[in-house]
Amino acid sequence: MGCTAIALPDRRGSADRARGKGRLRYLAGKLCDAQAIDQRVRISYRPRGADRQEAVIVDRVFNCAGPDGNLHRLATPLLRHLLDAGRIRSDAHGLGVDVDHLSRVRDRKGNPQDDLLAVGPITKGEAWEIVAVPDIRRQVWNLARFLADEHWVGGEGL
Repeated sequence: MGCTAIALPDRRGSADRARGKGRLRYLAGKLCDAQAIDQRVRISYRPRGADRQEAVIVDRVFNCAGPDGNLHRLATPLLRHLLDAGRIRSDAHGLGVDVDHLSRVRDRKGNPQDDLLAVGPITKGEAWEIVAVPDIRRQVWNLARFLADEHWVGGEGL
C-alpha cells in the first residue's frame, strides 16, 4: 500500500508557505505501521526506493494511494466468499477483479462468466482509468448494450 504522510501545521495557511518554513512535508513510501500518540501519529514507513524503514511523528496522515484492489487483503464478505469459491480472481496487476472487455468476471481458471459482471474501480486492471463518473458511465453503457444484445446502438452523449 502506498502512502503519503503529511505533517501539517496547526493553523491554516498556504501549503507553499508551510512547506517553505519546514512545517509541511510530503513523504512518499509504503506505510508499515501507525500508532496514535496523544493527538499525533507515529508513522513507520519505507521511503520509496529504500530498503529500510523510517519513523516520523506527524499531525496528520493522508493516504493518496487510492482504493486497494488486492483481493487477498479485502475484508469484504461478498468478495472474500467469491474468491474462496473460485468465482473471481485477481487481475494480472493485482488491481482488482479480473474481467474481460465485456465486464464478465473471470473465474479462478480464467473463464469469463455470463452470470457475474463487474463495473467501476474494481475493474481497473482491465479498464485502467475507471474512477471518474464519465468513465464508469461509458463502461455501464457498453455493458447494457451487451446485455440487451444491442451492440449496434451508439453511445451519443456519453
